[in-house]
Amino acid sequence: MLLRLFADFKKNAPYFVLGGLLLTIFYAFSFLVKEDVFTRFDFDMTVRVQNNVPVRFDPYLSWFSLLGSFEVTLLILIVFSIINFLKKKFLSILLVPAFGFMHVVEIIGKAFLDHPQTPFMFHRYALDFFFPTSYVQPGGSYPSGHAMRTAYLAVLFLFLVKNSKLSRPYKLFSYSAILAIYLIMVFSRVSLGEHWTTDVIGGSLLGAAFAFFSFALL
Repeated sequence: MLLRLFADFKKNAPYFVLGGLLLTIFYAFSFLVKEDVFTRFDFDMTVRVQNNVPVRFDPYLSWFSLLGSFEVTLLILIVFSIINFLKKKFLSILLVPAFGFMHVVEIIGKAFLDHPQTPFMFHRYALDFFFPTSYVQPGGSYPSGHAMRTAYLAVLFLFLVKNSKLSRPYKLFSYSAILAIYLIMVFSRVSLGEHWTTDVIGGSLLGAAFAFFSFALL
């Protein structure tokens, strides 16, 4: 048993190291955000992006606000966990608690890091539907929950595609599709004025870090 545990730890050690490295970068970046190092950068990026994205695209980009919501991403993760549990990957059921703990870190960041949300004049969400969690405002806007959840699932699925038995063309197609969804998601956060660019970067770092930690459960 001890040999098996040691072998598992040795196998998963690189993932823990990468996750720890990303988490360290996240905390270092968060410190710079707290010190208002990127205030001008955030404002200029939002203005530049919104000036170059026609308003007619807002309804399409707004759908990504729903896709990256807590409710939808949690449902995706639950289905994913159940499928892997049925494949006798029993630890995969712990992905849901890990997902929840990731949100605890996000909420702590929003509560204690004074990073004001984007002004109302930048808001361009174009749909009439909102999930219940959209009304929850735990504090500032850093880090972006949408970017965090999307990065978490994207890295998780990239890992699975890499280790799958799919042919090379299908793998390349899957990689492209996953990365495209992630990039459109984080772009839409800035384009719709829902988050600053630094919010998206911080959320992505946090989500990717937890994804690497979660690999040990798979």
